[in-house]
Amino acid sequence: MSWRKKALWAVSFLFLVFVLAWFFRKPLLTGYARLFGVHTATKGANALVCLSGGKITRVPETLRLWNQGYAPSIYLTNEKKGNKEFSKLETGNLGFAREVVRKMELNATWETIPSLGDGATSTFDEAEDVLAYGKEKGWKRIIIVTDEFHTRRARYAFEKIFDDSGIEVEVAGASNEVFSDDDWWQSDRGISSYVLETIKFPVYLLWDQEPTVVRNN
Repeated sequence: MSWRKKALWAVSFLFLVFVLAWFFRKPLLTGYARLFGVHTATKGANALVCLSGGKITRVPETLRLWNQGYAPSIYLTNEKKGNKEFSKLETGNLGFAREVVRKMELNATWETIPSLGDGATSTFDEAEDVLAYGKEKGWKRIIIVTDEFHTRRARYAFEKIFDDSGIEVEVAGASNEVFSDDDWWQSDRGISSYVLETIKFPVYLLWDQEPTVVRNN
């Protein structure tokens, strides 16, 4: 076969792949998004821990689970401030969480898990903080609450840090009104969220703790 025929076959094959991918783009992209999600939360845990980074979605979902009896206590992780000089001008996680409690008319009390350092800068940091606090409290099972697209990566981080601790970690995902796993490619926020997860996920999968090549201090 001449090189021209080979080139024609190659171009035809690539064109066919492109056509099929375009035709089946919705199930393919939806299936891809679902690789990042996992939901394992069951009732009877010692505590619900709301991870930092998405209070608008994660706080209400944590309260919903608390109200349904998944755990008697609710906690927030302590994240590092992006700008200490002006951080007081922003409504912090705790202040926002208390306002949501008032808005939802619930009798819930939030507590903040203290940081082992100057505030968490990654999910690995949050896991370290929660583990230390959980050992003090004698917890046996917790539920971490984060955004749906972040659930599998968060579970990997916590399970690696909590390995041999005797504390079981379950995870619950919070949805939002901007995008979901079946339309995420139609919004800037959805695209940025899943592209970032695509980059971060291998790091959390391959490392047992936060890699030293990534500086978050």
